[in-house]
Amino acid sequence: EQKIVYLNLDYIFQNSVSGKLILEGLDNKRKKNIEKFKLQENELRSKEQDLINKKNILSKEEFESKVVKLKQEMKNYNEFKKKIFNQFEDNKKKELNEFLGKITPIIENFVKENSINIVLNEKNLFIASKKFDITNEIIEIIDKTIK
Repeated sequence: EQKIVYLNLDYIFQNSVSGKLILEGLDNKRKKNIEKFKLQENELRSKEQDLINKKNILSKEEFESKVVKLKQEMKNYNEFKKKIFNQFEDNKKKELNEFLGKITPIIENFVKENSINIVLNEKNLFIASKKFDITNEIIEIIDKTIK
C-alpha cells in the first residue's frame, strides 16, 4: 500500500519560527528600500517643479541644459532602483532556497520514519482529505530543530 501525504510549503514558510524571521527580515528590507526610493522620487519631483517654475527666468539654453541634466538624474535613479530591486529579488530567492535546503532533510527524515512514499505540495492538489496533511507536524519539527 502506497502512503501519500501532502504539505503546504507556503504555510511552513509563513508559520514556522525560522520562516517567519526570514520573511520579516525580507519585508523590513523591502520597506526600507521603498522608503528610500520615495525620498529620492520626492527630491526629483521637487527639482522638476523648481525647474518648471524657473522656465521663464532662465535663458532657453540654460533651461534646456538643466532639463537634460534632470533627465539624466531620473534615468540614473531608475537604473539604480531597478538594480536594487533585482538585488533584493536575488537575495530573497537565496534566503528562501537556504531555508528550503534546511527543511528538506527534516522532511526527508519524517518521510523515512513514517514510511511515506510520496509527499506532494498542497498547491498542486485539486482536492484531498485533511488527514493526509502533514504541514503542522513538519512545522513542529522545524521549530524544534532550526534555531
